[in-house]
Amino acid sequence: MNRYCLLIPHYNHERQLLGFLPQLLSVGLPLLLVDDGSSPESLAQLQAALDEHRQNSANPPVHLFAMHVNRGKGSAVKNGLVFARNLGFTHCIQIDADGQHSVADIPRFIAVSDAKPDALVSGRPVFDDSAPKARLYGRKVTDVFVALETLSLRIKDSLCGYRVYPLTQMEALLDHYYIGPRMDFDTEMMVKSVWMGVEVEFIDTAVIYPEQSVSHFHYLRDNLLLIRLHSRLLLGMLWHSPVILWRRLRGR
Repeated sequence: MNRYCLLIPHYNHERQLLGFLPQLLSVGLPLLLVDDGSSPESLAQLQAALDEHRQNSANPPVHLFAMHVNRGKGSAVKNGLVFARNLGFTHCIQIDADGQHSVADIPRFIAVSDAKPDALVSGRPVFDDSAPKARLYGRKVTDVFVALETLSLRIKDSLCGYRVYPLTQMEALLDHYYIGPRMDFDTEMMVKSVWMGVEVEFIDTAVIYPEQSVSHFHYLRDNLLLIRLHSRLLLGMLWHSPVILWRRLRGR
């Protein structure tokens, strides 16, 4: 039987997360929060809110794992997958801490995952007018690179941080491949899942950019990181292309 938890990487998003927390709790699934080296003030506010939550035994359990050094979103999620496995869960639903994602879609993600428990199920964002145009154009460029890196159009979106990870498959993936620890994580995880033959499924889901949202995306540093990522993945594609093409011929 599949056991799901919500996995939320957190870094100095306490204001957004605490406003978003009642929606997350209403789902009724255990929460696994991985704090990625937030400031002492941010972590204290988060801890106080969770202590208050735990006083009501009817609430779903919340596990907080604090990393005392900021290592990046990818590192937080990778550690969260390990924590979840140790707690006995089979699947993690990764969702961002800033309220961008629609909690109402969680049952849809679970339904697809239950039907295909070995698949990585990802959101395919449907944006409203709050989305910055630069982000939308950047996603289109990324889509082109990802198609080249997988020799396919299987990946409908590689940047969405709203996903269901099957832990057995992801554990094997992380044992086999290097996966970047920062803003390169989401794309690299998706591309290398395809390389490894993990099935990927996509669900259209609304994504908003809340007012006064805090973004940790650094345009110069992280764009250079993504350039390096795609250079690495394009070179890796040359090595993996015979296997990818062989699977294509076999209809996989």
